[in-house]
Amino acid sequence: MSNNVLSLLEAALENPSLQKQLHTATNPDRFVNIAAENGYSLSSDELAQTLGQFHVVFGQVVDSMLESIAPNADMNGNDRQPKTEKISGTNVDLVKRLFSRGEAFDPAGFVTFFTDNPVYQFGNFDVCLDKQAIQKSAENFFNQINAVYHEIKMIWEVGDLVFVEMDVTYWRKDNSEISLPCTDIFRVEGDKFSELRIFMDVNPVFDPSIAVPPSASVLTASAGKTIIPPGTMKRHFAEHPEGKQRVANGYAPKWSIAGPVWAIAEPETNAKSVEQLNAVGDLSQAIMAEDWAKVKTYLTDDIFYKVGSGEPRYGRQEVVDFFADTFKTTAVFFGHKVRKIWQEQDIISLEMDAYYKLVPSGRQVTISCCDIYRMRGNKVSEWRVYADMSPWSN
Repeated sequence: MSNNVLSLLEAALENPSLQKQLHTATNPDRFVNIAAENGYSLSSDELAQTLGQFHVVFGQVVDSMLESIAPNADMNGNDRQPKTEKISGTNVDLVKRLFSRGEAFDPAGFVTFFTDNPVYQFGNFDVCLDKQAIQKSAENFFNQINAVYHEIKMIWEVGDLVFVEMDVTYWRKDNSEISLPCTDIFRVEGDKFSELRIFMDVNPVFDPSIAVPPSASVLTASAGKTIIPPGTMKRHFAEHPEGKQRVANGYAPKWSIAGPVWAIAEPETNAKSVEQLNAVGDLSQAIMAEDWAKVKTYLTDDIFYKVGSGEPRYGRQEVVDFFADTFKTTAVFFGHKVRKIWQEQDIISLEMDAYYKLVPSGRQVTISCCDIYRMRGNKVSEWRVYADMSPWSN
């Protein structure tokens, strides 16, 4: 292994400023230049042979570097395959499986997801540094409530970290209900959690006199509007092979037994999915026809609509007025080419090229975008467009 690379690695570990500089590199040449600027002379061969082992330190540039320096050969000159297969959702699935243990009040099963030397911290409670302490903490908490449910808003992976943003609903012993905003940060080692830190104020669970406004929900968008909950954990028990098996073996979530006695959500029928997809297609046709009265029939009264970083629109009339004004002054939508469609329960995601004709110039532009529709029945209740809309102004 190159001594130059080892020296650079040691310096980067001890110097946050150098780490930041290296992480700004988006290609191999820039990375080599930054190293040279800091007194480390590296060759392309040295990098290709060694830096892949230190991805955590050097960031995503390593993937780019290895591919551009030696796309078809490994360290020994042989044809190579990627040494690390990035499987999206592996750690996310691990988190949902852990939550299922909590919702079933299974402290013994809960601790099996942790390494032998974990760090577990719930709010301002004492930090637990072994499995026995975590299990005791979980048992103590479960004894004080009737049920708990994790309403996940966002869950994403960054390296060996998983971030979860959610509302956690608790049912107290008197069956009163409280939902509190929460963020969890998980660190993963192999297929276990080495660290879990839960950031929230859980005091209202134990003291009902503490008022919690509805706007505290992470599912609140703005102006009192609330995003439709995705029901991720309900579907976990209905769809995940392990979740279904655990229910069959007596580990049903407590919210299906105590608390609200919710039904575990069954997978959507194909007929409903087809109807919702057809509704989105008909909505698109109505917009191109500028039939605003018909467009309204595909939107809920409290529709939330947002394009990129623009201002959100609320309600059918405001959304339709936005479309009509845009078509008159800025750009007319006249078609699209869908590349991929994903469907989950009451959620449709479309990756596509959208075609517009600019009103001032008549020039046609293509904008790549991803539209996400959240459905209530066959009507759109939330519509988010993720795209770079700058061609409209250019």
